[in-house]
Amino acid sequence: MRHYPELSMKSVPLTEKKLIQYDCAVIVTDHSTYDYHLIVKNSSLVVDTRNATKNITNKKIIKA
Repeated sequence: MRHYPELSMKSVPLTEKKLIQYDCAVIVTDHSTYDYHLIVKNSSLVVDTRNATKNITNKKIIKA
């Protein structure tokens, strides 16, 4: 994982339990290592800025 000491953000594991805790998931990069079905299934809302969910149909997805 990358570390940016000058920022007050931290990375967390991408798990079902974590996704359920947040109001929105924002996809800002399209990498084949991410399970986008898992992200959509467990998120309340998904904002996809990279068309990473192009093969997933769900009302929770907003294409931006």
